[in-house]
Order: sequence, then C-alpha cells, then structure tokens
Amino acid sequence: MTAPSAYCVDADVYELGGLPRGALPNPGRLIAEVSTGTEILTLDGHGFRAGAKLLFRPEGGGSLPAPLVAGTTYYALPLTDSTFQVAATSGGSPINLTTAGSRVVVSTPLPMAGAIEWASALIDDMLPAHAVPLTSPYPAIVVATAAELAAWRLLSFTGGASADALSTRLANAQRVIDRWAKGLPIRGANVPPAAGLAVVAATTATDARGWIPADGRLP
Repeated sequence: MTAPSAYCVDADVYELGGLPRGALPNPGRLIAEVSTGTEILTLDGHGFRAGAKLLFRPEGGGSLPAPLVAGTTYYALPLTDSTFQVAATSGGSPINLTTAGSRVVVSTPLPMAGAIEWASALIDDMLPAHAVPLTSPYPAIVVATAAELAAWRLLSFTGGASADALSTRLANAQRVIDRWAKGLPIRGANVPPAAGLAVVAATTATDARGWIPADGRLP
C-alpha cells in the first residue's frame, strides 16, 4: 500500500486526538545581533535549512526589526552556521531591515503537517498486507488513531510527553488497527482459492439388480 500524505487534518488532532488548544509551547531563541547594513541576523548554531519557516516576536518589551511583523511567516536564507537572512517567500530575496530592533526571538512553526504525515505512514505500516488501500473519506477509527498519534508526536517534540509515553501510544494504536483490520476484505494475490463451488461426480454407479434403464433415465 502507498500511504496518503494525511489520514487526518489539523482540526482532528485537536478534536479527536485530545490535544488541548494552546497546550503546545513554541520555544524560541534570542537573536544575538541584527545588522541593518547587511540584513544579517546572528544566532550561533541556528540549524535553519534554506526555506525553513520562521516566526519572530519581541520579548520583554523589545521590538522587531522593521519591517518584520510578529506572527507572520518568513523563510530562512542561511549563510553560515551562525548567520542567516530572511525572505518573504521561500527562496526569495533578503528583506531589507531598516531597524535592528531589540530582544528579538526567532522560532519555527510547530510541525503539525509533519506529525500528521508521520502518523499516517505508521498506520499504513500497521495495516496487514491484504488490506484494501484506503480511500477518502477514511474510516473513522483510522482518522481518530492518526489524530491521536500526531498529537502525541507533537507533545513529545515540545517536551510535553516522554518517549515511553509515545511508545505506549504506538502499541495501543497497533492493537486498535489490528482489531479493526480483521474485518477488512482481502484483495489481490492474497485471496485464497475458491473451494467447494461445484461438486463433480466421479464415481461410477453400479446396478446389480438391473433397475436403471439402458438409456439412464428413470421410468
């Protein structure tokens, strides 16, 4: 089977996965320096890949470099391990920073899409080989299980759940999918050969008393 990109959507993670809204912290790091002459932001070991989504916010009475706006998604243009610029679009030109701001915090959006894709791929792997490929609208039990796994993946990503807790959820999800999959139809090469659909008489009858007419028909 080929896994879809998602067996659930963001709203399912909150409503079916049991993730309280606002429960996920989104920690950021304080920018060390902002240069208005080169548009370069300095942050040792920032770890941003080209095109990574970034969010900025001021901390403790600080201010953002103009024209950056809090809550707006920007895109990383890494230069070195400790310096980068930002663009308004992925792969775009560096934004001209007219002020340096102060106490600027940068963070990355929570990986909701990645968590859902991870959960969907796991469920696809849990399904038996004979299972019919799932198509939308997906079964409710699959949507709910994917949402729950995605929620716990996000909690583990932000430190709200331990690795052991996530492992327990994975084991529970496997049991749920196993029980549900027992009712799935079998398709393809896994279909067992048909048996007992016809009975062929292979035994020659004997007529010791001569009761059966020569033409074989009963009188």
